[in-house]
Amino acid sequence: MRSTQGANATKGTMAMKTILACVSSGDSGRNVLETAWRVGSRFDAHIEVLHVRADPRGLVPYTGEGMDGSMIEEIMEVTEREGGERLRAAKQAFDSFCHEKTGLTVTNSPGGATGTTISWREENGREDEIVAIRGRLFDFTVVGRPVRDAALPSPITLEAALLDTGRPILIAPPTMLPVTGSHVAVAWESSPEAARALSAAIPILEKADKVTLVSADPVEPPSIPASEGVARLAWSGISASVVTFDVTQEEIGAAYLKHANQVSADMLIKGAYSRSRVRQMILGGRTRHIISHTEIPVFLSH
Repeated sequence: MRSTQGANATKGTMAMKTILACVSSGDSGRNVLETAWRVGSRFDAHIEVLHVRADPRGLVPYTGEGMDGSMIEEIMEVTEREGGERLRAAKQAFDSFCHEKTGLTVTNSPGGATGTTISWREENGREDEIVAIRGRLFDFTVVGRPVRDAALPSPITLEAALLDTGRPILIAPPTMLPVTGSHVAVAWESSPEAARALSAAIPILEKADKVTLVSADPVEPPSIPASEGVARLAWSGISASVVTFDVTQEEIGAAYLKHANQVSADMLIKGAYSRSRVRQMILGGRTRHIISHTEIPVFLSH
């Protein structure tokens, strides 16, 4: 939300111009496309929609001992058939989405088209490995939130996008709110990861109508008070308010989601894995809780 700088803040607005959207299946892909478009359309960005089809030959090293050639061949045939079905469903979702969105231009070439553009890309191999490399070319990657008892979207792909691209990710929730990016909540922390997330998200915050910092009280040392965050954002022409919660009474990850929901935020910004990722895998942690439970888009940076 722009403050006293008015027109000058508009001139200085940063932009996110390239987005990678990882569409694994037709069902989960729809929300990934919608999330990418809602953010990308604010910047007239280009969205590359990536679908990775599993290469059956890559399964051979992972087959168990004692499996004969016919069993391996059967597994490869099933993988090939299922991969083809997912590809067709994902491409159909892409085509339908492009048809529905007015002003969305399908093109592989920069320049020439105005407004938001989109393109389709298919690759064969391991989805996590390809996303980890391809994502380095873009401002951020949109991935679907993993859902219990469902193979896709893959949590392995999500973590590869987060930890191996060197870029932020935006998690698309299983169900969509009416709007995205109008009221943005920031999980206020003093970690380097949180600082990177805040810096990367400045363009999103500049476009928001409202920004709320959600802060634990007391904050963990070494700490930066949320009031300093408000002052920092003001230099970017962003007006923000603060909501605090009692850290002795609430689990921090759950509290971020709870209070973001209470203020009706439609996006959350957070630094990811500010504590040991191995420790979080064993004991649980705020980042893992948010990845597993969020019902709003979450912008994460590591």
